[in-house]
Amino acid sequence: MKLQKLVSLFLVLTILLFTSLNVMATCGSQVQTLVTQPPYSNLAAVLTDTEKVKLTNLLKAVKDDATYNKLLTEANAVAAMIANGRMMIALPDGTVVVDTAKGANNTFANFKVKAINENHNTRISILDAQLHDCGIGLEQKFSTTDGTKEVYFAKRLGAYLNSAGTARLSQKI
Repeated sequence: MKLQKLVSLFLVLTILLFTSLNVMATCGSQVQTLVTQPPYSNLAAVLTDTEKVKLTNLLKAVKDDATYNKLLTEANAVAAMIANGRMMIALPDGTVVVDTAKGANNTFANFKVKAINENHNTRISILDAQLHDCGIGLEQKFSTTDGTKEVYFAKRLGAYLNSAGTARLSQKI
């Protein structure tokens, strides 16, 4: 009788463990579906896992003008891969490191004094990328400033709860 209860308990715990690991490895079904469809699929095709690793390493290496410029060059190259592209890289606290839409404002000195752009820690795609176990955040917004719609695809740069920051690629459509 005790053995049977132990076996039953073991089976229940095993099922819960595998279910929990499966859920933790993925985002919700809506996010998974959206990532495979335009316009998000276009952004995801550019901001690949390989690119994510490259950006993570460059971000972690930023310590002076030279290392900052390497990250900026890569961010500009990624943004240029899509029409009307923009790449923004932020630290986990939302401090903007690089924003390709800010042009000459992207300097190591401006990054150090947090003057590239306002803090982005409340932006939906960035927040979701930091909080979702899968490390992906999606968002669409209509800009009343220029009358366009912009779609955002963000990836966490590093491990859950121990990331270097977030890379967000966007496109005006």
